Amino acid sequence: MKRLLFANLLLSSALSAFSMTNIQYLYGDFEGPTFLDTTDGAKQTVTAEHYRTFDYGDLFIFADYAYTHQGLQFSNKKNDLYGELSPRLSLDKIGGFSSTVGILKESYLSFQYNRSETYHAWLYGVGCDLILPGFSVFGVNAYRKIQNIGDETYQFSLNYYAPVSEQWHFEGFTDWTTRDFLSQNQLLFDLSHITGIKEGKLEVGTEWHYYHENSYHTDNDVFQAMIKYTF
Repeated sequence: MKRLLFANLLLSSALSAFSMTNIQYLYGDFEGPTFLDTTDGAKQTVTAEHYRTFDYGDLFIFADYAYTHQGLQFSNKKNDLYGELSPRLSLDKIGGFSSTVGILKESYLSFQYNRSETYHAWLYGVGCDLILPGFSVFGVNAYRKIQNIGDETYQFSLNYYAPVSEQWHFEGFTDWTTRDFLSQNQLLFDLSHITGIKEGKLEVGTEWHYYHENSYHTDNDVFQAMIKYTF
């Protein structure tokens, strides 16, 4: 049933009104105590992201490929692949009404599937888009999280995008569960006008990656250099 649901969502997403894809390269020193850290040395990550809207909602997908020469903490593997699939169904569009009131822009049924080689999780819940000063995008989602490693839990997620100036912008996401806290925030500068790129957008900047494990009281606090191309 779950596979059929996502297959139908992906088929529906072919009728997209808007879509955007980007590729990112990140480099940072992850020498710390968490499972995200390396045994010794820096970690390089290539990320592919895709977002699109369709008649009854939206869809966000990303995949991370990480590589470290000395191996990852605990597994000693030199590379890792992780991805998430996050479709949402708009209650407004399905019901044919508008939930816009005050700062509330639109309401959703929210779903997510997380996957790595050894880990997977299903999430389901509700979400909304908010209208907040300074932000062109601000999304909130609350999930029930069922996973193969660790207990069932709840997850509260934020995603946001804010233009700072004509060339600078700030974007990121924050995930909180009863087990851990993760926030990744990017400050990027648009190089397109300097390089003469007319198709797509080339940006450089930094990502602040912060992760905290509640059970072990361990933290991961890293600034990464990054380059991003959007098309």
